[in-house]
This record gives sequence, C-alpha cells and structure tokens, in this order.
Amino acid sequence: MPGAQAKMRAMPVGVVINGRPVSEPCLIIESAGALFVRRDIPGQWGLRLPVGRPQISVDGTEFASLTGLPDLSAKLDSMGATLLIDAAPTLFTATHVGRSQHSLPVMEAAPVQYLGYDLSLSRWSGRWSASAIVDAGMSGGWGVLGTTAVIQEGADSGGAVRLDSNFIRDFPDQRLRLMLGDAVTRGGDWNRPVRFAGISLGTDFSLAPNDITYALPRLSGSSALPSVVELAAASIRQSIAVQPGDFAIDYQPVFTGGGEVTMTMRDVNGAARTVTQSFYTSPRLLREGLDDFSLEAGFLRKDFGARSFSYGAPFASGFWRHGLGGGLTLGGRMEANETVQLAGLGLGLILSSWGEVALSAAASRSRLGSGLMWRAQFQRITPRYSLTASYQEENAALVQVGDDVPSPEKRREFIVASSLLLGRLGSMNANYVENDSGEGRRFSSGSVSYATNIGPAWLSLGARQTRMAEQRNNSLFGSLTLPFGTRASAGLFIDGKRVAASAGRTPPPDKGWGYRLFASRAAGGLSLVEGGVTWRTAAGDIDLSASQTGNAENMRLQARGALLRVGGQIIAVPQLDYAFAVVDVIADEEVTVLFENRPVARKAGGGSHAVITGLQPYSGNRIAIDVDDLPIDVIVTSAEKTVVPGYRQAVRVSFGEPSAHPVTLRVIDASGRAVAEGLLATVAGAAPGVTGHDGAVFLADAHAGQEVVLTGPATACRVVVPAWSADQAMAGIVPLPCVPLQEGK
Repeated sequence: MPGAQAKMRAMPVGVVINGRPVSEPCLIIESAGALFVRRDIPGQWGLRLPVGRPQISVDGTEFASLTGLPDLSAKLDSMGATLLIDAAPTLFTATHVGRSQHSLPVMEAAPVQYLGYDLSLSRWSGRWSASAIVDAGMSGGWGVLGTTAVIQEGADSGGAVRLDSNFIRDFPDQRLRLMLGDAVTRGGDWNRPVRFAGISLGTDFSLAPNDITYALPRLSGSSALPSVVELAAASIRQSIAVQPGDFAIDYQPVFTGGGEVTMTMRDVNGAARTVTQSFYTSPRLLREGLDDFSLEAGFLRKDFGARSFSYGAPFASGFWRHGLGGGLTLGGRMEANETVQLAGLGLGLILSSWGEVALSAAASRSRLGSGLMWRAQFQRITPRYSLTASYQEENAALVQVGDDVPSPEKRREFIVASSLLLGRLGSMNANYVENDSGEGRRFSSGSVSYATNIGPAWLSLGARQTRMAEQRNNSLFGSLTLPFGTRASAGLFIDGKRVAASAGRTPPPDKGWGYRLFASRAAGGLSLVEGGVTWRTAAGDIDLSASQTGNAENMRLQARGALLRVGGQIIAVPQLDYAFAVVDVIADEEVTVLFENRPVARKAGGGSHAVITGLQPYSGNRIAIDVDDLPIDVIVTSAEKTVVPGYRQAVRVSFGEPSAHPVTLRVIDASGRAVAEGLLATVAGAAPGVTGHDGAVFLADAHAGQEVVLTGPATACRVVVPAWSADQAMAGIVPLPCVPLQEGK
C-alpha cells in the first residue's frame, strides 16, 4: 500500500557476520518483523542466498528479505545499531585451490648445425679396427632435421650404416610431437615397441614438464570465517589462506604413491580443527579429462644396425588413453599390417588409499589363428615400503606386428618385487621372477638383499637362487663402496664365485683428468684386469683404456665430442645432448660462464661465444656469469638468466651492455676563459646537465664526434667531443672551445 511504503525508511547499521565485523555499514529496512537489505549487498559479503526471496521497493531501490532463510540467522542487536548475521559455510562462495598448469614460454630458436662424434680405434686379440658413431643435423624455429650413422672398418668387415633419419616438429602448447622418417612405436602393457619409417603424431608430456598429468588428491573442508589451512606431511608443510565457505585443495605430494596429510584449519579467532587423510597418487594414470594418444603409419624397419635401407610390410597403429576421473584411466591400442591384426584394452584404477591396479587384455589374428593375452598388476608405494606384483599369460597364437619369429608355445610370467626402508639401519629388497615358455623352458630367480651405510661407506649383502629346467644355482653377492670426496671411490664386489675390485676418479665437469681401475678373478682362474684414463677438455673427452683377459690383451682409444656451427662460427663442445645455449658477454676479457651454478665455459673477447650443451628442453635452465671477471665499466643488469630451449635447438642469451665511457670536458669561450657555471648542457640521447666550476661538463657516456650544446643567458654555443685517451678521461680533456651556434651552422 502506498501509505505503508511511505512509513518504511532505510536506516544505516553496522554489520557483523559470524562474529567478524564488516568494514562497510549497510542500509536495512525492518517491516512486519522481517529485515530487508539491498538486493546486491549479500553478494558483496560473499553470501550466495537463494533467489525468490520476498522483496520490497523503496524509492526505486529493491530490497530483499534476510528472514526465514535456512542456515542463516539475521537480527539487530539490543541497541538496534548492528545487524548480526550467523551464516553456515554452505552459503558462502565455494573456493577451489588448484595447482596452476602453466608451461614456460619457449624461447626463439637460433639456426644451428651440429655434428656429434664418437671415434674409436681398438686392437682386440691382435686385430685392429676403427669405428665412428656420428649424429648430424640442423635445427631452427621450423624444427629439427637429423640423422645418425655408424662407420666401421676392420679386418673382417667395414662400411657405413645409416641408423635413424627424421624430421621433428614440436608443438609444446598442445603437447604434440610430429615425426617424419624413422621412429619407434608407442609401447603398451601388452605390446613391445618396434622401429619403423613413416609418420608419427602424438602427445608427448615431456614438452610441458611443469604440468601435472596425474590426478592429485583433493582435500575438502568448510569454514564460517576467513581461515588458514595448514597442510603437513612427512616431508612438506604448506599454508593456504581461504575465505569463508566450502573449500577444496588439490594437494601435490612430494612423492607419488601412498601417504597421509594432516590438514589443520585455523580461523581468525584462533579456533582450530585437525583432520588426517590418506591418499594415493600414481603418475601412470591420467587426471580427469586428459588425453594421451599416438598415431603411427609407415614401413617396419628390418636389420636395423646392419643395413641402411631395409624395410618390411606397411603397417598402421593407434594408441589412446583418457582420464575418466575418480582415479580411473582407460586406454586402448590397435595395430595392423597385411598379415597381423592386434587390438587391446587396458585400465588403471586407484583403490582408495591402498594402491593401484592395472588390467589389460589383447587379441590378435594372424596365419597362426586367434591369439589371446591378459595381464594384471598391483602396486603399492609408500615412503616406508613398496610392493609390486604382476602376472601375464598369452597363448601360442598371439602375434604382434613386427614379430618375425613368433613363439610356438604358451607363455606366462610372474613377477614380485618389494622393498622396505629401515631408517638408519638401511633397507631390505626382495624380488622373484618366474618365466615359463613351454617345452620345459622354465626359468625362475629370487633374491633378497640388505643395504646400509657404515660411516661414509655403502655396504650391500644378498643371496640369490636361480632355477633353469632341472638345474639350480645358489649364490651370495655383496659389495662395499668407499667414496673419497665427490669424484673418487673404491669398491669391492663378490658375486658367487667371482671377486672384483675397482677404483676410479671421474673427471671434473669442465676440464681435467680422470681414471679407472678394475680387476676380477673367477673360480676357474679366469682373470680380468682393466684400466683407463680420461682427459676432459672444452672440446670433448679423450679416453685411453687397456685390458687383459687371460692371455688376450686389448686396447682402445676413443675421442668423443661435437661441433656446432652457430652465428657463422664453428665451436667445439664436449657433447650434444638435447638443447644448447649460445652465451654472449659484452666484454673483451675472459668471463666464467656457469650452468646451474657449475662453471662450464670461459668466454673470450673478440666477439666469440660460449656454447653450453646439456640443457633440458622445455624446462627452465639457469645460466649465469661470474661478475668478478668483468671490468668495472661493464654494465650488468642481471648476472643470472633462465632460458627455455626447444628440443635439439639453440637459444641465445646475452649478458652486459656496451661499456660506458665517462669523461669530463673543460669548455672555454672565445676569449679563452671558462664558460659560466649553471649553463644547460644538452646531449642527444642523454639527460641534460649543467656546467660546473671552471667550465667542467661531465658526460656519462661520451663518443668522439659527439655534440654538446650549452645554453643560458646570452649564451648559445656548441662543443664537439674529440678522441681521447684513457688518462684524459680520468683527468679531464684539455680545454675545448665552445663555438657560437650562429658560426657553427
């Protein structure tokens, strides 16, 4: 009624929600025992109230009722000046704290050509032979094109054999890799990978190493007040601030497997609640909604390593996995050529906090008939112990693509492996494998071992039993390793009736010497003595080794390294690995370059580069320089940078800026007297300055031929900077005349 509405007036009140004052007051209307607030106000408090509440309109503004709502109580205090609200956590906006999935941006690739080599000259049993393994290619922003080959020359055989040649293009934003040429198929639980030449397109999670591909345990709770959630596990502590309401946190443990995390919720009033939750994570399974696939087609490789171009029948295959959520991953694979067709399904499942189960089955059709196989595996990994058990069985007719000689018998395999950590006492390991290939070809082996530290030494002891057909062999084994510093060690080994001893020192990561010695003797009297020395340089390793087995003497000389052509220069490096960085330092002096805090190269002057290999593609790699090697006039804004290269690609990183040349000019006028103090000195590209005592003008970075314009009362002239020596820059350049602008034009 108009008369009733006229009596309604909004009045300002303070607001307290769940005992916590709100910073801003609000307007309320009290009508017929109900309290009304402006319709948009509860959303500003973080409350999600149901729609369809009673509403009134006052002066064109809509007000909604707070009375009669489930899980919410609203009333005025005794003074009528404060609105007191008690709201359940379910009425607040839910919060989800997840791990951000972000990949580092890959840097622009610089064109590079490379050649890796492993050269060997050896003499075995009086015969000389030589061999070389080469890895050549080029890369840029367009991808990677490369080939590998082996070259052998000896008394009995010789020649060159091509190994793999392909083109690779990565799409890290989509986790996709395209390969044209030689490749290897994706293997599954029921098939083995085979080599082929053709095309391959599929996901590759190594292109986004920072992404979490497996499901994380989700911790949930609720709070009526702003709170801090503290997560505590065996090796990590984490604090997360949450607002009132229900919340869910994706917890990433340090180690995958089974574990426990304690969640403590502490609100702003100091009230705390503690909950302990068990979880299990497995990197073998996919998080919900994530796909993993591979499509391959081409021709099977034959006689790999013996012939360069030997191909079999055409084939095609496809592989796919999908994360269904709830710890369940489903996958399948199909492969076929003109004589063999095989298809299979597999699933992986997390059993609450107990562990994970993997089940798979496959069927094939070939000239041998219909083949079947199935496999089951259980695994549980915890910080204290681990257990893995698997069983696989297949009939004689099961054939895979690439099986040149299928097995004629039914096959089965059973494997159990376990480990137990004993804290300071060490660890125990036990395993058992049984393989039955039919026709009496049964093999089994079981072992148990114990390992511990004795001071700085590492001791391992164990026993093994092996059965093959009707034969049984029992043996003891053990080892004792004693380190000497970070790069040297000595060891003693016993395995059955064989005793061996070793000593060695690895060469330093940048350059230096290393050595190794090894001697063994078996029960039958056969002995082996071997020794070698390695010289590591900035261009690679040179290794010389010799051995004697019985009356046979052998020796080998090896040279390993690589050559890179980048920026018009050919640079020798120790190895190729997976990614490169070309480091430029703007300085004429030699500067130490560090990779992950480890000195790896020296940069010389004259425009040369330092090339660093061994970088991890698509990951952050820290490269730095030793600023103590730089002269004082070199400007360095950052002594360390993070670079992200692509696979087999080179990226450029620069340190320093061109050296500044500070000088002080002494400027005189036409009469030979110093110009006045306080004149404005203007230099192109620099901030203006003023003249000082005795006509001094300071330039932070001067160059020969540079013009300085002086302006002031009744003064407008210019002076040209001449060439100068280092002594003049420190003491001040000889007086220079300031030519009036009218005359200088």
